Amino acid sequence: MCSSQVPNYVRRYCDNLDEFKWQWFYNQMIEPMEFVADSDYLFYSLKWILKYDFDDLGYAVYFQTIMNPEMWPEPLIKDEWRTILEKRYQERFHNDISEMH
Repeated sequence: MCSSQVPNYVRRYCDNLDEFKWQWFYNQMIEPMEFVADSDYLFYSLKWILKYDFDDLGYAVYFQTIMNPEMWPEPLIKDEWRTILEKRYQERFHNDISEMH
């Protein structure tokens, strides 16, 4: 996460983490790395997600994917994960959308 291949905004975010927060962030990244079909999209979404406090990176990526105003050329969530994430986050997603309106 701190290599030269990682975008600057991710490196800056990681540079500001203490050891406990670094471990937490690393563990938070594991699942999105598995369910996002395009790692470029994952890093693109982190550009926006890392600007606010989040408690579940998987949900933040899922929410960003659903609310993505730009049309990504391919499915963003792997098919085998879509149902799992919809079931897990359905209620939270609807609550967040309701609060937005």
